[in-house]
Amino acid sequence: MLNKFAFISYPVSNLNKSIIFYRDVIGLKLLISNDTWAEFNVDGQRLAIHKKNDKKSTEVHSGATIFFEANPIENVVEALKLKGIKFHGEIDTYPYGKLIIFQDLDKNSLGLYEPPKK
Repeated sequence: MLNKFAFISYPVSNLNKSIIFYRDVIGLKLLISNDTWAEFNVDGQRLAIHKKNDKKSTEVHSGATIFFEANPIENVVEALKLKGIKFHGEIDTYPYGKLIIFQDLDKNSLGLYEPPKK
């Protein structure tokens, strides 16, 4: 029986640089790391990154996007821009909330999400 996500994982080409990106730029708490794997805490959930097995492939096409809740989203976008993050377009507003997309060092999709005001 499936109850919840155990973790979400992305392959990365340079584990050390990616740890710095997720810990220092994005601001996630590093839980564990070794030569091939690292895990971060995201409000009780785990985001894992792992060293790619295929060294020939340098481009990742991610079919998934992890969205981090950001409230207010505009403040988080500005703070990340100051750290060098480039976003794809502007913040989109929908009835279900606000969204914006960016990428990690390996072109894995990441997003910010602000739920609608109640």
